[in-house]
Amino acid sequence: GWSVQVGAYKVQADANAQRDKLRGGGFAAYVDVLRAEGGTLYRVRVGPEAQRANAEKLREALRARFDLNGNVVTQP
Repeated sequence: GWSVQVGAYKVQADANAQRDKLRGGGFAAYVDVLRAEGGTLYRVRVGPEAQRANAEKLREALRARFDLNGNVVTQP
């Protein structure tokens, strides 16, 4: 599957606030945690979508509604 990543934060509360804002706008947003040697990142993503083309449409909707420039990423 595919998702749209719209942000990555070092502070979980910041990621949760962005997620909640997107959810309030009707998007299926969630926080994906990435633990790495340099620290933890909280990635805000919307989706998932089964087809990349649908994720790209979702990215455009996020740009139009929230002025966010997201990246389409694979969703394990």
